[in-house]
Amino acid sequence: MEHNYSVKNKNILLRPLYEKDIELLRNWRNDKNNARFLRQIPFITHEAQKQWYEKYLNNNDEICFAIEEREELNRLVGSLSLYNFKGDTAEFGKILIGDKEAHGRKIGYNATVAALKIAFDDLNLKRVVLEVYENNLAAKRIYEKTGFIFKGVLREDEIGKVLFYYK
Repeated sequence: MEHNYSVKNKNILLRPLYEKDIELLRNWRNDKNNARFLRQIPFITHEAQKQWYEKYLNNNDEICFAIEEREELNRLVGSLSLYNFKGDTAEFGKILIGDKEAHGRKIGYNATVAALKIAFDDLNLKRVVLEVYENNLAAKRIYEKTGFIFKGVLREDEIGKVLFYYK
């Protein structure tokens, strides 16, 4: 979905995802180490990424954001989404901090806080939910620190997923 939502939070800027960003995102997503906690998909070609982006622009059920680190690296370092909108609820996720130099800089936490600000202040949502793999301990710590509340354990293909909600 094309949008103009953006917010700065400490060292990050959450902004719309632009076509110029998608090749870098594709490279990060094709890195198996980066994508180990994301839905498993085949290798993404340049053409497939471009088709995904064009489809995304017409998708009213997902808002993708680019994450820029603005204090030291001053560049795009990742992405995240709000999606599956149902009434006053949406799902948060698809977060990827692909730039390895960005790790350890609290970017995931600051980007999550920024996304929640947009969700509640700009989109007027009442609830945001997420699913995360049980063994993704860093993400679980971020979500708990941000205020997400553990709801239960889901099972999918024998890989445990945990459901959290924020309201």
